[in-house]
Amino acid sequence: MIRRKGQFYILETEHTTLILKPETAECVYYGRKIRFCGIAELLAGSERRIVSQPWRGDFTEQNVLLYNADGGFTYDFVYSKGKISAEKPEIAGLPSSYGEGKTLELKFVDGPTKVCLYQYYTVYENSDVIAVSAQLVNQSKKEIRLRRLMSIQLDLPREEAEVISFRGVWGRERHRTVQPITKGIYICDSKKGMSSHECNPFVILKNGTGLYGFNLLYSGNHAEIFESDERGRIRALTGMSDYMFEWKLAPTESFCAPEAVLCYAESEDELSERMHAFVREHIVRGKWKNRERPVLVNNWEGTYFNFDEKKILSIAAAAKEVGAELFVLDDGWFGKRNDDRSSLGDWYDNVEKTGGGLASLAGKIRDLGLAFGIWVEPEMISEDSDLYRSHPNFAMKIPGREPWRIRNQLVLNLADERVQNYVVRAIGDVLSRSGAAYVKWDFNRHFTDCFGKGIVGGEYFHRYLLGYYKVVSKLTKKFPSVLFEGCASGGGRFDLGNLCYFQQYWTSDDTDARERLAIQAGTACGYPQNTMGAHVSAQVNHQTGRRNSFAAQFNVACGGVLGYELDLSALTETERAVIKEQIAFYKDKRKLLQFGKQFRLQAPRAEGFITVSADQSEAIAVVNVTETHPNEPLPFIRFKGLNESAVYSVSVRGRTETVLAGGDVLMRGAIPLFGVFDTEPVQRECGGLFSSMYILKKVKA
Repeated sequence: MIRRKGQFYILETEHTTLILKPETAECVYYGRKIRFCGIAELLAGSERRIVSQPWRGDFTEQNVLLYNADGGFTYDFVYSKGKISAEKPEIAGLPSSYGEGKTLELKFVDGPTKVCLYQYYTVYENSDVIAVSAQLVNQSKKEIRLRRLMSIQLDLPREEAEVISFRGVWGRERHRTVQPITKGIYICDSKKGMSSHECNPFVILKNGTGLYGFNLLYSGNHAEIFESDERGRIRALTGMSDYMFEWKLAPTESFCAPEAVLCYAESEDELSERMHAFVREHIVRGKWKNRERPVLVNNWEGTYFNFDEKKILSIAAAAKEVGAELFVLDDGWFGKRNDDRSSLGDWYDNVEKTGGGLASLAGKIRDLGLAFGIWVEPEMISEDSDLYRSHPNFAMKIPGREPWRIRNQLVLNLADERVQNYVVRAIGDVLSRSGAAYVKWDFNRHFTDCFGKGIVGGEYFHRYLLGYYKVVSKLTKKFPSVLFEGCASGGGRFDLGNLCYFQQYWTSDDTDARERLAIQAGTACGYPQNTMGAHVSAQVNHQTGRRNSFAAQFNVACGGVLGYELDLSALTETERAVIKEQIAFYKDKRKLLQFGKQFRLQAPRAEGFITVSADQSEAIAVVNVTETHPNEPLPFIRFKGLNESAVYSVSVRGRTETVLAGGDVLMRGAIPLFGVFDTEPVQRECGGLFSSMYILKKVKA
């Protein structure tokens, strides 16, 4: 709900209140829901801004940086007007949230130049999230140059605070990282042309009042800036990075910043629950929004490039035998692609590896009773390819300079409309002739050598993203029944922008179950589990060489969307029987595991997750122990999300014993983890990861 009272706008969700005073560009209050009753007048005058005022003594990081036509960089945005609308404005060329929610539009004008700044606040009451965007319009008579336009500026009182960010690198994405905020600036950003493995756009500011979550619907360079200043405030900025950015605006032209989201809660669990609800209801869309995702088998770690039709069909037959529903043919099926040195861009069939071609192979897999899925990497080009030989200008490279190659490939120049059209045609043809029900869209390197003929250098990064979004928008609209899973060397572009088009994302190339604990726990802080691809792989992991049992891997993978990535045809009958039982169990519990409320569990030496049904009648918890020492007390765990007054039967998957316990005891007591690592087979197979799955069902008192 949005309402106006005097000089104030009050934006309310079910549990939070945001009060703005646009005449002074102030955020008067943001936090737990309160009664208005005089609070705004009491708190106004705190100088906590939603728009920077540098020429009134505000020299903290600014939400807008620009050069005027006279060469100066002075501006003074003064409030002009505001209005409340039932319609949410579109953001030209960019993904945005959707759904019912009123929008507040605030207009600020720089008097001498007539340049206008618009800010939009859309309230989603059901998920306690406010979506915020900004637009700059050049109403002057001369060209201006925009250097920065952040999506959110929020000033908060300075008190003891810390930033929780989700950082990492390839294979160790989104590890939860805590940084105290002292005097100065803390920045979480990416300059790689992608939202990156290193720093996800989702960040949290935690202070004595609660937690403020920020995220950005953008898949390129981004920056989350937190500055503690001498005025007794912490300024938070979220938006596109201004790294190598400059955008020319002729008279009447405008620039739209990506949409950002803002959420307040009093605990991390509460914040995650609200962000999950927002992503599910207002970001993910299409046929697969509320549909249970299939159990897939992907051949990549089972074969890499070394396969032919016979091998693929043997894996697919084994996949059908164990109960999988979808077979995904990964890299190597096209052009002359026998390694990673050639053929990207040549999206025609490699008949030596696919037999009678892609359509024939896909048909044979469907005849086995499986849906067919396909891997593509549409944004890349190999120099050893027919596409490069005929269109070398399609590649992102600087004339006169040797390009920097990563994974033996270059990036296609999607800022060029001709390249966009080629990708739409080529990938559209792949999907049409294969009849694919699923697409894995990969992106295996970051940007270097950014250049496009006729494109101003400072505009390149953003123009690429506009081209990218145009391509994925066209393809996802043309193939509305296809389940799209994004991938960027794993989780390098796991962001809200992509989730507006791809219903799920490959969480990490690292399939080691022990490594996945931190990766999936960090990801789940801001994103729901049914957006997270999670696979069981070979028992001796290909990334780490560590051994993990199929049982432990399955438990961990149940924290996301389950898949298998190994050569099933090479397993023993006993091993396939284990996987068959896992898949049968998962299908039975799939709705709960994919759409239930998920909470992270944490205790000394133990961690995991619990997924609880909406009515709290059942839950599945996975508890993992990674450290064991002689003569040490048993680790323990406390569950979350249960009905305190209910009684639950509790069992461990794979065991026959069942106990009854109250929800209050399960959540408040310290439940000792008996039997987690006390058997010889468990110790032999665990590889240092001891994992148990608890099944909880509500019983009549």
